[in-house]
Amino acid sequence: MKNILSFPLNSLNILTLPSRIAKKIKYGRSLHKNHVVEDVFLVSYPKSGNTWLRFLIANAIKVHYNVEQDVNLFNILDIIPSIIGDGNLRPEGPFGRTDIPRIIKSHSAYNPYYYRVILLVRDPRDVMISYYYYLKDRKQIDDKLEISEFIRHTKYGINRWTEHTKSWYYNNYGGGGGQIIKIFRYEDFLKDTHLQLSSVMDCFGIKINEKLIDEAIALSSKEKMKDSEKKHLSTNIINGKISFVRKGVASGGQELSDLDIEFIANSATDIARILGYDL
Repeated sequence: MKNILSFPLNSLNILTLPSRIAKKIKYGRSLHKNHVVEDVFLVSYPKSGNTWLRFLIANAIKVHYNVEQDVNLFNILDIIPSIIGDGNLRPEGPFGRTDIPRIIKSHSAYNPYYYRVILLVRDPRDVMISYYYYLKDRKQIDDKLEISEFIRHTKYGINRWTEHTKSWYYNNYGGGGGQIIKIFRYEDFLKDTHLQLSSVMDCFGIKINEKLIDEAIALSSKEKMKDSEKKHLSTNIINGKISFVRKGVASGGQELSDLDIEFIANSATDIARILGYDL
């Protein structure tokens, strides 16, 4: 199957949400004047594969329209920008094209002003592992913090993943408000990147032949991304010892203890099972 779920969402009463989610929605409302119905938001919880997905999409557009510009970790935010810090998004789509909708990255919880959404989800056990090392490498959490503590952390832990994912899935599920959300799983991209990328490009109304899809996938390989990281991030953004691109595998949380896996399951089993994850 091309994507596991597709459903419309209608308006949301933010009074029913936790305060931090309500605040994010209010922030989104303050920016909605810069959004248009055609915008497509690539939404995910952090460390769910959003960077790889943006590379795949950007390279698919590049090869389809024969764009000379290369895609790398230094310019990906120019091609597919993030909502954070971009209150005045440029009116053009990727590579400055006006015949493609703007594609915007976001880690936001549910926002009723995101009219077209591609939600990328990943096994929460692997998300916790990847997010832990990501924040630890960047000194955003205490270096002595153990992964067991991280999973239980009120700001970063599994309960936040559960809140984020449920906010998109459950809020007025099945309503008729005009929003469209398509959910893709990171693991499905690993199993059949060609099929999943083709399906994502359909969301933008772009039909790409199979040969070009394969070319885009090759340009977006983990090896290519790591080479890009070494070339660009080490000199332009962050210390070379910090790795943005990790293993990217589907391990089912193999690094975690049985108690940690049980804790994750107790928090996330209901929504994870709906998404096809057996915790």
